Amino acid sequence: MFSRMLNCANAAERAAHLVMGIVEKHEERMQLDDEQHLVIVGRLAIYRVDIASFMAKFVNPFDYNSFDVVEVHPKNGLVKEPQTACVQVQPQKNMPAYDLFAGYILGLLNDEVTWLEESLGPLRRTLFQIYGLARSPLSDSLGRHFRQTINGAFDFDSDTFTFSGTNGWRWRLDFGQPFTKGFRIEYQKPRQYWWNVLFQDHHKESTGHYTLSGFFETVEHLSACPGRLKDANDWNADPIFLRKIATDYPPLAKSLASRITHENYDPEAIFSFYDEPLEEEETELIRQLDKQVLRRAHA
Repeated sequence: MFSRMLNCANAAERAAHLVMGIVEKHEERMQLDDEQHLVIVGRLAIYRVDIASFMAKFVNPFDYNSFDVVEVHPKNGLVKEPQTACVQVQPQKNMPAYDLFAGYILGLLNDEVTWLEESLGPLRRTLFQIYGLARSPLSDSLGRHFRQTINGAFDFDSDTFTFSGTNGWRWRLDFGQPFTKGFRIEYQKPRQYWWNVLFQDHHKESTGHYTLSGFFETVEHLSACPGRLKDANDWNADPIFLRKIATDYPPLAKSLASRITHENYDPEAIFSFYDEPLEEEETELIRQLDKQVLRRAHA
């Protein structure tokens, strides 16, 4: 038992030297402020970390075993009322606490890469709250990420983002509309040179399904459409979005027709993803779209 405790202590000492090595290597991008908070200048933002809170957890991990939120400030300087984010580092078995701290610091120093990792959704949301989709410190890494994954391209002159879907479709989001909460969503089918408007304001005109909520969620969902929709239902896809696509996509219309003509089908029995009944206007729109879907399916 004594040997194992000493091994843990020695591992912690080695990890502490690792942390200090990182600090010394990047000391031009890290400072301690008057309140003994570690200020880290990332590529995308400035982060302010409560070091005392970190140390307290390392001294007694039984007291509290998670990281506190980190303050996130815009790249151009500290602000009085910063946003916050819960930034988690994935621990490995037998990892000394200070190794975890080292990973935390490196993750914030290299935020241009790490902010796109799946586990850092809270940091992405916070950075988007600060910058939005206008040209910002996020733009370059975001552009590279989507260019490599879905053949996406930002056009900041027209405030649009264009990217590939499946089955030869292309999608375009307009994020520069001052009087709307959502995006204008357009699509382009194979061999079309024009764009078809799906929603003028997707936030207002859809049911609020989670797949069309934030920017990342919407892009991820659309990049797998229309192919993903053939086996979709009113639970795992927005029911209005599903039907709007079906009115112009025969394979989906034929798949959907068998469901909406079933004797047990009732538009009023469709609930939102959050288990709430749809608004009366939404239900009526679904009825109208169902008629269009059937016409397309039997054309």
